[in-house]
Amino acid sequence: MTRFLDISLELRNHVYDLLITTFFELKQAIRHLAVAKQLAYELHITFSHGRPYFSLTWVRLPALLQTINFMIINVDLRVCEPWNGLYDGDTVPHDYKQDHLLEDSPDSFARQLFDYIALLLKAPASLLSNGDSTFRVLFVETMILNFRTPTTLASSLAISNTQRRRVRIKPEETLKLHDTMRHTLKANAKAFLSFDAAECGNLSPLIQIGSLCFATEAHDDFQWLCY
Repeated sequence: MTRFLDISLELRNHVYDLLITTFFELKQAIRHLAVAKQLAYELHITFSHGRPYFSLTWVRLPALLQTINFMIINVDLRVCEPWNGLYDGDTVPHDYKQDHLLEDSPDSFARQLFDYIALLLKAPASLLSNGDSTFRVLFVETMILNFRTPTTLASSLAISNTQRRRVRIKPEETLKLHDTMRHTLKANAKAFLSFDAAECGNLSPLIQIGSLCFATEAHDDFQWLCY
């Protein structure tokens, strides 16, 4: 099998030129996405009542660029999530664990969510700044935290939890849970305070969020802009 370095210099140069051209065309296409307001990241974060951790799934991550038009984070809450088997006294998590998750506490979903967002944004900023002396700011124009209607496992004694489908909880319970989550978000969003612009040069990397929005399926009026 012929190795790349075994081919003629002229042919290798043609390959190098093609790679360089492809690279610049790709960068240009990414910039066009941002200019057209189409550079959007989307991911799902799932918090489960009774579990000490959250899970996440990336839906869309088109490219890395210094400007991100939209970052959409869909937040799912799974109520009363047993470890395994059918519902019984040993597998159903206690109500106080749900309180710890939803109310303002060190273990709350909002504290975990904002901590993860900080880590999430530092990762692309570090990648973009690596070897690029011109990189200064990672700017997220709009971040949307979209809170979906909480779900629970459908009632059934005939099949195991792994085979059971999830259903939405009752509307009145949804409103109560989302009210609690909203108050917790407001308490924890205070950590996103404005930073003195004169001191921004001391931050590396510098990460800015243009507007932080909250939306939910339970409240039509819960779509306010914070920053």
